[in-house]
Amino acid sequence: MKQIIIGLIVLLLIIGGTALLPAECPYEEDKDLHHDPTGLYPTQKIPEITFDIPLPRSLEEVMVYKTVDTAVSKDDALKMAEKFGMSGPLEERVLSYSIKGDPYTFEFEKEGGCLSYTWYSRWNKGEGYRDFPEHLPDDEEAQKIAEKFLTSHDLMPEGAVYSSVAHGEGFFSNHTDGTSIQTYKDTQVSFTGTLNNLPVFGNWMYVTVGGEGDILRVFKRWREAEPYREFEIISPEIAIEELKQTGIVTAVSSPQKATINEIKIGYYASPPRDEQPYLKPAYFFGGTVEGEKGTGTFFQYIPAVPELGKGLY
Repeated sequence: MKQIIIGLIVLLLIIGGTALLPAECPYEEDKDLHHDPTGLYPTQKIPEITFDIPLPRSLEEVMVYKTVDTAVSKDDALKMAEKFGMSGPLEERVLSYSIKGDPYTFEFEKEGGCLSYTWYSRWNKGEGYRDFPEHLPDDEEAQKIAEKFLTSHDLMPEGAVYSSVAHGEGFFSNHTDGTSIQTYKDTQVSFTGTLNNLPVFGNWMYVTVGGEGDILRVFKRWREAEPYREFEIISPEIAIEELKQTGIVTAVSSPQKATINEIKIGYYASPPRDEQPYLKPAYFFGGTVEGEKGTGTFFQYIPAVPELGKGLY
């Protein structure tokens, strides 16, 4: 049962385009997910791995970044809350600070600095007609609304780039005739990080836009870092050989053949509460996989700097 649950989680991450670890916080670390060579996910060995895309240009050296301590004090929490137009009273919990306003709730984690700003009664689909699909701006307009909110409130992180949109939806089932009526829809506009013109796998921020363009939620999970020094990195060819040895992350049981259709070089950022001294360069691999009873998708991260060890932390 545990393997099935883990498989479903992985599948949802891949389908949602969030294989870059956008786990919200606060979170509880599952030690059973930390036993493969990269220290992150349960992996499965696979007999055959091929690729049908050109390999990316090999980089000789890449800057490694040191992570910056993001411990949050009461003053830090109040200053951040002010950006959202909230001033208190500030409630202190074991792991976080919070301010409950009307209608928004502001939450800021003490270790790591994950934050959220949420209109819970709307985000939890509790205010009726306001978030019917016909009241929702289109995707392009929702992106503009999200970007304007972040920039006007000095919330857009340095290096942030627009990533994608996704939709939350709710339906009402008519028990009389069995039809389903959509009664809720929102748009989640996501942004990811970059450093040194390379993606940061794991830095993630999103704004949820609801009916009439209202902001329903802002969430940020972001590691800050500063330049350390340059290191030589392995080539894509060597990274693929490492991938064969490491295995892949997939929900497909008994995988037999994997085909790589995406390769990226970037920096891996673990959840901010993890101890991670450096943002290490890593290769991201994604693609399709064939198993004994079906097909699916896979992903994996391969550390690119041997001097810093095999793990991504």
